[in-house]
Amino acid sequence: MKYESVESVYNTKHAVPRRESPWKVDVESSGVPAKLRQLEQELINLEKVGNGDLSKIPLVLRKQVKRYQTLAGKIEDLCKRMQANDPCDSTLNSEFRTQRQTEYLLEAFHLQHRAAETRQKLGTVQAETAKSSFGDELPAEAKVSTRRALSSVRNNFKEIQRSLEIWLARILGDLEGMLARDGASRIRECILSPYASAVR
Repeated sequence: MKYESVESVYNTKHAVPRRESPWKVDVESSGVPAKLRQLEQELINLEKVGNGDLSKIPLVLRKQVKRYQTLAGKIEDLCKRMQANDPCDSTLNSEFRTQRQTEYLLEAFHLQHRAAETRQKLGTVQAETAKSSFGDELPAEAKVSTRRALSSVRNNFKEIQRSLEIWLARILGDLEGMLARDGASRIRECILSPYASAVR
């Protein structure tokens, strides 16, 4: 089975609009959901190359996809809660608004830590797939298609990792800006608070 690239299907570049708060935009604007769908299609292509034997697809690839799906879901959940309970709500008293902003900030820090762990896992995945014997038993044409598919998957992993990190960095920057404007920017002290320990 010849490998067919799906790049043309998802050739639109996504980026979180800079003029809009990163937690207010639709999750699709982050580009992550589209890339995850593309990855799923790439794995299907790998399955076709392997004559339908899903077990031949390196397990590390499926695990990494799951990590990104989980992390993206947690970031999306944070954004939805921020939209439902606006951290900039002017009707709240200053103390309660600062508390809400701080809680969101700490959760975003926690997710940033998760993203860093996912990046470390990505390094392991890249190394394992680079030396993988997956597809070596296939005919020459299928072997070339397999290598092309694996290369595409690795590139998509990098793009998703970068998109998630940018998304989180902008959310953090937005929240830090809110706290600074309210004169309550004590981020380092907050990280060491009992709440920070609770969310880890």
